[in-house]
Amino acid sequence: MAEQSSSDLTLQARGGPLGPEPTGPRPNRSPEQIERDIKATRARLAGTVDDIAERVAPKTLLARAKESARAQVVDPVTGQPRYERLGAVAGVVLLIVTVRVVRARRR
Repeated sequence: MAEQSSSDLTLQARGGPLGPEPTGPRPNRSPEQIERDIKATRARLAGTVDDIAERVAPKTLLARAKESARAQVVDPVTGQPRYERLGAVAGVVLLIVTVRVVRARRR
C-alpha cells in the first residue's frame, strides 16, 4: 500500500477534494440554506487550494528534494553513509570537472 501524505488524508477526511457530493436535488431550500451551502463549499475549496499551495511551495519541494538526496547516500537503518554511493557521486563529479577543464583548454 502506498504511503499517504497528511494533506491526502486531510482531503479524504473532507470527503474528497471538494467535500461530499450532493446526493440529489434539494427542493424548497431557502435562500439562507443556499447561502450556507455556498459558504461551506467556499470553505472546502479554500482548504483545498491551501493544501495544493503547500504541496507546491518552493520550501516544501526543496525539503522533499533534500530528504530524497539524503536517503540516497545515508542508510536509513544505521544512519551511516553509503560509501559506495558517495564514491559513485564523487566519480561523476570528477568526470564532469575533468570534461569542463579539457573543453576550457581547447578554446
